[in-house]
Amino acid sequence: MANERVTSVGGYFLRFFGGVAVILGILGIFSSLAQGNLVGIILGVVFLAGGVFMLKRSGGASPARGTASTPGGAR
Repeated sequence: MANERVTSVGGYFLRFFGGVAVILGILGIFSSLAQGNLVGIILGVVFLAGGVFMLKRSGGASPARGTASTPGGAR
């Protein structure tokens, strides 16, 4: 039981920090484009990719764990 809660809390932290990293990455890319700063654009892309990776690892986009896939004709 404690293991499920720890996994759940870890997933929430990954979702939170992933979302923050995506937002910072997008803002960094746009602000660096306005200034013409190549290093800022690269850092923005790194933040964006890291945030997407964290969101994927959090399991937010995956289907529920207990559900089984049903064939199309069985509905």
